[in-house]
Amino acid sequence: MRKPWALRAATLTAGAGAALALTVGSAGAATVPTTVKLGDTGPAVTCIQQGLNLEISAGLTVSGTYDQATANAVAKFQSLRLFGQNPLPQTGVFDSATGGRLYQVTFFDAGVVNPGDYDGRVKWLFTDKCPEKIPH
Repeated sequence: MRKPWALRAATLTAGAGAALALTVGSAGAATVPTTVKLGDTGPAVTCIQQGLNLEISAGLTVSGTYDQATANAVAKFQSLRLFGQNPLPQTGVFDSATGGRLYQVTFFDAGVVNPGDYDGRVKWLFTDKCPEKIPH
């Protein structure tokens, strides 16, 4: 017998993938960087810093500049085993795999697992439209 929460989690995971596909289609390839790394600046970096603060309590100053503290927090996030998936290579460079995982975790946490900062996650996802600004 399936547990009700397992079915909801599977449904939400499918929904997260569908939402990501819509986001990718609407963002336009020219507006989203493929990687974000040390020294980069701009809205993608701001969203990365906000997302890492939400999901791993990174304590980053949201400056819009990809500094060493941001690279270290990205490497820490990449090292985590999330949703039964293997950790990502710990490069400290924010790439599409890292962006996809940050989106997945933020979307899932907002709805099911850790709604502690629900408003912050909703703002990141929908008001600030961060999934459209980060590599994915």
